[in-house]
Amino acid sequence: MDARYYVTLEKFLKTGDKAVAYTQAGNFRAIIEFIGQYFYSEEDLGWTKGEKPFTFPYRIKFRVIHETSEPVNVSFSTEEIGNKAQWSKSNFIDNIVFIADKGRTWNQYLQVSIINIKKEDFDILSQAIIGRKALR
Repeated sequence: MDARYYVTLEKFLKTGDKAVAYTQAGNFRAIIEFIGQYFYSEEDLGWTKGEKPFTFPYRIKFRVIHETSEPVNVSFSTEEIGNKAQWSKSNFIDNIVFIADKGRTWNQYLQVSIINIKKEDFDILSQAIIGRKALR
């Protein structure tokens, strides 16, 4: 992570906290558990920010609890037509609360971020991921 997440790492994230890993294109792929304290490292991981190399120097180790080869996919379910909502593409997003925006901009909540979600949402996502084919 970059410096924007320093306070979150310092004050709120701790060993044993669990997370659901979101990759891209609407995919929730794994359940992880954070291990140890965050640390700072400028070792190159081959990542970029935009098109430029970037180290994302604030890091924390984790262990994979379960990773699936068939990720839980979400997409928008609601469209605005003539200033009115139309619930047109019901999908997994409709089962979770922390993504309140169910429209085309829903993924803004998940871009390069650590966010706290309700236990109920974590449990729903975890159960869906565990119910899928394991990667290994």
